[in-house]
Amino acid sequence: MYYFGYCTFLNDEERKKYLPEAKFVTKGYVANHKVVFHAAGNREDRGWCHLANNGDAWGHKAFGLIYQHDSKFFEEADYEDFEKCYVTVYGEDGKIYDCWTLRMSNPGIEMRPPNFYWENVPKGLNDWEFPEEYIQLVVKTFNEAKPCPDADRDRPPVKPGKSADSR
Repeated sequence: MYYFGYCTFLNDEERKKYLPEAKFVTKGYVANHKVVFHAAGNREDRGWCHLANNGDAWGHKAFGLIYQHDSKFFEEADYEDFEKCYVTVYGEDGKIYDCWTLRMSNPGIEMRPPNFYWENVPKGLNDWEFPEEYIQLVVKTFNEAKPCPDADRDRPPVKPGKSADSR
């Protein structure tokens, strides 16, 4: 199976918490999708990354990484406030991949994630040398979202659980 990692999964240390045995395939992008930051549903305590494909995403590209992995990880990926979805990813290697990924199941208000979560995003974007224009768009989207009321919350010491409160 192929997984499309974006946002926090661009930081290899973070990705290894969830998909430790995944093998990197190539960089790529999903057409007509946009990375945004929202709280989940009616929550007002923090935001997460969301891979939006609504009208505002038309014409945009969401960049990320394609990983190959054992199907057991697909079965295990069940997180509160997130859903699995399939996307067509255009690989930097010229191939097209059918990947799954996670996105918010019910995005609420625009809101930034906590600092420990956000730090993974620009680090990964820069480490993987994504286009500067794209990096600036993601940073701008983050800055335009409502501040996280619990921005300085502690990073979970181990792999977070499936509940939103543990992440």
